Amino acid sequence: MTLRTRRLRALTVAVTLLAAAGSSSVSGAAARAVPRPSAREAAHCRALHKELPATLAGLERGTPRHVSEFTAQWGTPAVFLRCGVPHPEALTVGAQRFDRYGSAWDIGGIAWYPEQQADRSVRFLAVQRAAWVEVTLPKDYVGGGSDGPGVLAELAARITRTIPEGYV
Repeated sequence: MTLRTRRLRALTVAVTLLAAAGSSSVSGAAARAVPRPSAREAAHCRALHKELPATLAGLERGTPRHVSEFTAQWGTPAVFLRCGVPHPEALTVGAQRFDRYGSAWDIGGIAWYPEQQADRSVRFLAVQRAAWVEVTLPKDYVGGGSDGPGVLAELAARITRTIPEGYV
């Protein structure tokens, strides 16, 4: 078993445990709003947008309700991507819900911070990049034989090519 396979299996187990534990956060329409990144972040997001695939882990690309260079989606239910998102409260020092012990998982060279959503989907944030990318996996793709880790791994390669490491 390769290191990558072990990490992906560990991610599936961890996401399943996260889903079972539950949490509350923004989900639904608010989670799909078009981000308003800074000019510098927007340039990185546009570069990423050009690299996004027509098919992601076997899921066909669709058209988000609000068409933008900062959003994309694949499949039904949709895996949803937003680029140039602000820091969530859990990762904002001094915020009421700041989680100083929150951990990120390395998948494809990207640090992904998971957040369980109220609808049981899981939002993953690609952190430590010059623009933050959010990928929301619907509950149908979280654990249980789905290819949620494959989605993140495929996107990680594109994020690495288009958005340099850094902090916003």
